Amino acid sequence: MTRHRAALIVAHPGHELLLHHWLERARPIVSALTDGSGSHAQDRSMRSKAIIQRAGAQIGPVFGLTTDRAWYRAILDGDCRLFDSAAAQIADMCCAQGVTQIVADSFEFFNPMHDLCSCLAQNVSMQLGGSAIELLTYPIARLETWRAHPAYRYVLDEEALQRKLAAAATYPELAAEVEHRRVSATENLALERLFSVDTGRVWPGVSPEEPFYEKV
Repeated sequence: MTRHRAALIVAHPGHELLLHHWLERARPIVSALTDGSGSHAQDRSMRSKAIIQRAGAQIGPVFGLTTDRAWYRAILDGDCRLFDSAAAQIADMCCAQGVTQIVADSFEFFNPMHDLCSCLAQNVSMQLGGSAIELLTYPIARLETWRAHPAYRYVLDEEALQRKLAAAATYPELAAEVEHRRVSATENLALERLFSVDTGRVWPGVSPEEPFYEKV
């Protein structure tokens, strides 16, 4: 089996915990668009950097580029400069590092930054030649909608699961979310899945319902 040089692109620091075992296996170069501050103005990118590096992965040139508020203002203003800058820097890094596999946030109509991160990853993939890059995604929020067969499936043994939980325990800002996922019947923390992305279409089509972020 060919070993890929991998990159992970996430909207928010903390998403790396969802793929902690894959981080240990693939040791990707990780980029995060926001600093994870949300509405609380508390940068959490350093906490994620520590988790990523302990897993043996690397930090990319774009990590906590600016605040969540700045990204959302750019969305509302139709200002593409942040997105173009991030995409260009990540594409340059992927080209220089010989990246052949990109994993990015999924387009779930749940969070606009997740969705635009997915689009940005496809933009990067196309800049790198499209078919030369394996583009993958993973479930984040709307777990019940993922029914397709995954391209990759990782079942964590007890030691890997405990390392994942230990990493999550160092992230108090996400403690409630991690606990919800742990006890939820809809997710198994000992299972990590990657799904192929249809690179022929950047936009996934019509939302099955009103996007969550248009309800709040």
